[in-house]
Parts: sequence; C-alpha cells; structure tokens
Amino acid sequence: MLGETEIHVTVHNRVPLLSTAGLFIVVVVGSVVRAQQPCSVSPALRIRTATNIFNVQQEQTLGDIEAEWVESNYHPVHDVELAAHLNTVAGRILSQFHSDQARVRIILIDTPEAESFSVAPERIYITRKMITLLKSDDELAGLLGHELGHILAHQNAIIMSQLFRGILGVNAISDRKDISETVTRLFASIDRDRKLLRKSAQIIERQEAIHQYEADRVALYTSAAAGFSPQAFVELFDRSAKTNGKAANLFTDIFAATTSDTRRLREIKKTLKRLPGPCREIVPASSTEFRAWQAAVTSYSEFGTHED
Repeated sequence: MLGETEIHVTVHNRVPLLSTAGLFIVVVVGSVVRAQQPCSVSPALRIRTATNIFNVQQEQTLGDIEAEWVESNYHPVHDVELAAHLNTVAGRILSQFHSDQARVRIILIDTPEAESFSVAPERIYITRKMITLLKSDDELAGLLGHELGHILAHQNAIIMSQLFRGILGVNAISDRKDISETVTRLFASIDRDRKLLRKSAQIIERQEAIHQYEADRVALYTSAAAGFSPQAFVELFDRSAKTNGKAANLFTDIFAATTSDTRRLREIKKTLKRLPGPCREIVPASSTEFRAWQAAVTSYSEFGTHED
C-alpha cells in the first residue's frame, strides 16, 4: 500500500431532473484488511504520450462539467449500506496507488444498459444492470481497476482534446466558462452535422482502441495486487462481450475474422499469463455478503423515483 486513499462513494438513481447534491462517504482505507495471499505484483502505469490541452485544474473542471451533464438524468440516493460495500472493494483497489492518484467517486446509476464508464479525473459510474451481471467481488474489483486505468491515463481529457481540435479547431482552453462553452459548441456541431458526427465517432473509437488494452492490464495487475482473482476480470469481459471464450488467433487475423472484442480477449489472456503463478491462482469467491449486496442493489425501491 502506498498510503492512505480517500474514496468518495455516491449512489444515484435515474430521474429527469438535474441533481444538485450527492452523498459523499469518506473512508480512509489504510485500515482495510487485505486478503492474505502470496501474490506480489506492482500495478505500474504505462502512460502513453498524447495530445492533451488540459492542465490538472482544467481536467478537473472538464470532469465537473461532464458530470453535471451525465447526472442531469439522475438523482442521488442517500443509502449508506449500498455505498459501504463499494467502499470496501474500491478501497482495496485504490490502495494500490498513491492517494493523489486515486481520489475517486464511485457512482451507482440506473440505466437499461450494463455499463461502467469514467468521467475524468475523479468519477466512475456503474449501472445497476452491470451490478446484476457480476458474479463476485473479484469481478467488481476488475471492473473498478479497468475504469481506474482509464482515469489514470487521462483518457477523457485526451479524447476531448482530440475532439476540440478535430471538430472545432480549438487548440487551447482557459477557464470554466470557456471549457463549458466549448463543450456545448462541440455537442451542437456534432448534433447538426452528420459528417462531424461520423468524424467524432472515429476519433472516439480510435482513442478507445488505444486505451482499452492498458486499462485491461491495470485491471488485471491491480486486482491481483489487492488480493482479488485476475481471472475473474477475464471471465467478466468474456461474458459481457459475448465472445464465448473465443480469442483472436493467427488464423482469424489472416482471414480477417478477428473482431475488436476477440482481439481484446486475446490480449487480456496474454497479460494474465504474464502475472506470477500465485497471482493467477487466486480463486474468485462469490461470498454471501456480495450476493446480499447485489440483491439489495437489484431490488432497491427508490431507483427510478424522485423526491424534491
């Protein structure tokens, strides 16, 4: 552990109105009990050099602006019990990094899709449907590790930098007002011009492809370092991507039958093999506590409701 890490967990449910308040539960994870196992590995980051017009403060401001946009359809639910389990798992993952690298708000939301995504540099969103897809805390740990990989690589700021430059010709930004107006102008431009919509999609897909492999690597190494099974992340990806265990190989490469998901599964499996044996041998465990928490999230009655 590289120091005490502060986690802010917010639980949201979906409503059509803007949320102006949230639940922030601060937990010092220095006292979190680690699983006792012989795996010893460091989740070192490999940050790619890429165009990023945002400094640290501007990236924080961008994240705040995007969070307001994302949460315009969500309402915070003040539920300590739902947040507490996320705190425990996230604490073990985030404790692998220095506190100034891993100050994250984990936000539970309700949408029809099984998704998780990050809004840099301090927010990870997980949908209730994604929670129902998980089978263990090990899979939840891998999911959080993957999103943390995106955050630490500044993926969101890099993508927005590419969009600002490629769509609007903007190479520099200044204060919150400027960033907000530029984001609004970007969305308006994409909305009214199909060519710009296609171009923006290409930019996003290209950057996503670059960053996914590193985020997958961070997920595996961080899970193992925190005492969770890295194999669980492999199984979660295979199940959610519906690859049915079929990773890309030389044959599919030659005959153009390799998809982006089968290629990712191949790289994930390669990364898993690079981990020390004791790390690979950690067995996923579906605990009674996890299943009870999952059931509580699934059945939570205030999802989809709104009270002023």
